[in-house]
Amino acid sequence: MSADVHEYSRSKPPRRGRQRTACNAPKRLDLMIVVTGSTGRVGGLVAQRLAQEGHLMRLLVRDPHRAPRLQGVEVEVADYGNPEALAKGLRNGDRVFMVSLWIGGETRLDLHRSFIEAAAKADVAQLVYLSFINAGPTAIFSHAQEHGATEKMLSASGVPWTSIRNSMYADDIPGWFDPDGVAREPGDDARMSFSYRPELADVIVVALTESGHEGRIYNITTPESVSMRELAQIASDVTGDAYRYEPSSDGEWIQRWEAQGRPDWALEAGQTSYEALRAGEFDLVSNDYNRVTGRKAATIARVITNIADEMPLASTRSSL
Repeated sequence: MSADVHEYSRSKPPRRGRQRTACNAPKRLDLMIVVTGSTGRVGGLVAQRLAQEGHLMRLLVRDPHRAPRLQGVEVEVADYGNPEALAKGLRNGDRVFMVSLWIGGETRLDLHRSFIEAAAKADVAQLVYLSFINAGPTAIFSHAQEHGATEKMLSASGVPWTSIRNSMYADDIPGWFDPDGVAREPGDDARMSFSYRPELADVIVVALTESGHEGRIYNITTPESVSMRELAQIASDVTGDAYRYEPSSDGEWIQRWEAQGRPDWALEAGQTSYEALRAGEFDLVSNDYNRVTGRKAATIARVITNIADEMPLASTRSSL
């Protein structure tokens, strides 16, 4: 399945002066940019890129001691569920990166709703939201349902917004394999694309700093989708180590995660992710990264090359 950028309908017309036209290059916007999730991997990359480019920036964090040390950057302590703190951290005209919270169910949606309401009340200029491919009410994957519900909140808020939808993270491919180099997952022959965090950061930074991205949903994926068996073969070809795939049942997978003490919402997310995978929800490939940045997205083989030292059999090889 191929999916490219599309526009959403909104209740509030776009603000003037920010739409990309065929004859005009995107305009750089020298406004305050607010970044949430800067202590995490995607948000951290976004904050670093913005700092390198010299943009005005404010970080919203729960723990100021964990905030990245970036020169000239404001830091405000605010939690998604604290309207008073958000009122101080979100201000008129701000352009905001809203990371999605890593938690499930109504708790996540309540916190997202609180943040969006605070952003609307502050009259921020834009919200750029980190979402998931095929987000929506009919999605099988529970997180994709919640992302769809959040996008619906954004649409109803009246705030111009942009959705950056990712698939499973390509940088986490090492974790799909056990220490012995075997991927034991209930994926069968279903196919999925991946998303590389540095490329997500590239697109988020463009959406925050250039005009014309309001009203857009971007799917940022690798240029190909693969089955688990093909993923193991690519890992073997790139690294020279013997990776392979052994199908497992849903029940076996759940037992493994329960043994690790995973919470119920994570078990539901994992279970529905494999159901969604087998139903084809993750078999989505898009050219949006190239459309937004003008560069080609990294292939799965290129990503594994970049993170080869993190693959589970790398330590075995280095010890020989």
